[in-house]
Parts: sequence; C-alpha cells; structure tokens
Amino acid sequence: MMRSIDVLTISLLIALNGCGGESKRDRGTGAQGGDRGMAGSSSGGASTAGTSGSGGATSARCGAAPPANGSPCKPLASGASFDKSDCSWGDDPRPACRVRGSCQSGAWAITQPSDSCTTAPKPAACPAAPEADGTTCADPTLQCWYDDGTVCSCSACRGATEYPICQPIDPPAWGCVKPTSGCPNPPPQAGDACTDPNLQCGTSCELPIRCVDGTWRYGQIQCPICAAPDTPIATPAGERPIADLRVGDLVYSVDRGAIVAVPIVQLGSTRVDHHQVLRIALTDGAILNISPGHPLADGKPLSSLSAGDSVDEQHSVQAIELVPYSFDRTYDILPSSSTGTYFAAGALLGSTLWSPGLKAARDGGL
Repeated sequence: MMRSIDVLTISLLIALNGCGGESKRDRGTGAQGGDRGMAGSSSGGASTAGTSGSGGATSARCGAAPPANGSPCKPLASGASFDKSDCSWGDDPRPACRVRGSCQSGAWAITQPSDSCTTAPKPAACPAAPEADGTTCADPTLQCWYDDGTVCSCSACRGATEYPICQPIDPPAWGCVKPTSGCPNPPPQAGDACTDPNLQCGTSCELPIRCVDGTWRYGQIQCPICAAPDTPIATPAGERPIADLRVGDLVYSVDRGAIVAVPIVQLGSTRVDHHQVLRIALTDGAILNISPGHPLADGKPLSSLSAGDSVDEQHSVQAIELVPYSFDRTYDILPSSSTGTYFAAGALLGSTLWSPGLKAARDGGL
C-alpha cells in the first residue's frame, strides 16, 4: 500500500513560497566547481584532530615538499591504488590549488596549480562573514573561503549546482557549504594518514576527498545526481520503483500549491562507475539511497543535510552516511507540474530534469 501523504500539510509546505532559499555548491575562481556535490558537505563544524591540514603532507612517501617532476618514486603496494592524486603539497586552503603528484611507472608526475589559483582564497570583494543562502549577489565568479572552513560562492545556477545542467537564475545568489563534521580544517593533503573510512571531506563533487585504507585520497569526478532504481515513488496505484516508471505514467507531484497526480514527461538515467550515494534514514523508518547532489524540493542538494535536519514538514533525517553504490545506473523522472517535484519514500524531492523554463511554459498553459 502506498505510504500515506498528508495533503494539507504538504500543501502548506509548498505555499511557503513554493521552494525556499537557494543553496550554493562550488563554482568560481580557484576551485573546481560542481555539485556541489557533493557530495559530503553538511552543517557540521570542522575538526582539526587526527590529521594534518594544508601545511605540507606528512606521510613518509609524500615528504614535506614536492619532488622534482620525473624523479624516481616507489609504487604503491600490490593491490592498492589511488584514484587520482597520490600526494599534494602547499598551504592553500583550496585543495584544487595545491601542487599535486602521482607515481606513474616509477616516476613522479607533478602538476602545478592553474593560473586561476593566483587569486586569493578570500578576495577583497568577499563579505566579511558568510552570507545567508539565497542572498542575492552581483559577481557569479566570486568564491570565498573563510577561516572556519566555510566556502561561499555567488552562483547564477538554480540550487547553486551546474549538474546535470545549469538552470539559470537572475540575479545570482549566495550559497555556502561547511566541512563535514570530523573533517580537518583546512582540508587534508592527499597522502596524509586518516582513521575514519566513512569521511568524505571535499566540498565539490568534482574533487571528492575520501579516507581510503588509512590515507586521504583526492578522487575522480562523482557528479551524477539521481536515485537508486528501487527508490519507491508515490503513484495513484501505490509506490513503484523509479526504474519501472515510463513517460505517461501518473505520479504524485505538487502543482500550483496542490498535490495532484500528473503524467511523467521525461525520464533520466546515468551510467555510473565506482559511484557513492547518501544512505538517508528518515525518522519514519524509510530509507533513501540517492546521489549527494540530488535536489530537495527547495533546490538544495541532499549533501546539505545532516542528522536532525528536515527533508520536508513530515520527514526528518535520523541518520545519514555516504556508502558505495551497488547499481550501474542512477534514475530520475520529471513530472508535468509547476515544481517538477515527486514523492520518494514519502518525502518530497526535486528533479534534476526540472528547469525554470519548463515552469514558465506550464504556467502559461503550453
């Protein structure tokens, strides 16, 4: 039987300005922008315990300073591998702006930061303190790294994410992400020792920073932002797995402030490899397995959630963790409604396929 939906309560939720504030993910000078992503940002405070920060890699293999490009290096033990970067060096709080090195065929391949990293982590144009998410701003290239690890960006994209596409907003808006609770501040060096295999400390899906086999690793891009195939979606016929739905099938959505059954007008599916998703346990017992960059109904990414946060007025997060993904594809749908939202495991979520242009067309009756 379909999970019950409190129509009145959800209608009141949507009446509160339809969505809510915009949330920024990484975009702008000096950092690798994206989905903001990622994965791994939450409202927890940063911690410097247990590992070194950006003052120079401390592992015996990496050394305190980068070796010469092409100089000999010792490969990792058989069966072990790094995703992208063996080691990093430098004092810049932006991991993308540090010297990077990997041991390839017995020789160090050293990569220097890009020219964009000559800009200060906190330019003079940055506000003295982080602005509230959704506050309008003027320069969509401006990104500000604060001493407590908070990263704020002025974004011209809805939800402050460019994935799967940038949905333009005008004027741009501020959005901020904070380090995950337990992560070092500044972010750790690739190659440093770590102890918690569950930590993901990057602020961008384009540069995941993970604790793997006792070592911090700078990984490959992880920006697909959709749902697992067995995610239950509310339909007039009961809950159905998202992967079983087809264009024309009816699903429940919020349209002009009311919960109604509307047809699906578009499907999305992305092939993934070595992907990770957020396993979100809701207080009513439901479980969601969805990519960190997938939007909530208000456009914020799921990665902005932490334990105790509200998903909507009926659902809060009991526990949240980043886990390996066991399927080879992620899935999404787009209902024909003014919001593009749908109910997954009873909770109201946004769609990665929705755009303001589609909303305008439907509001105009097209």
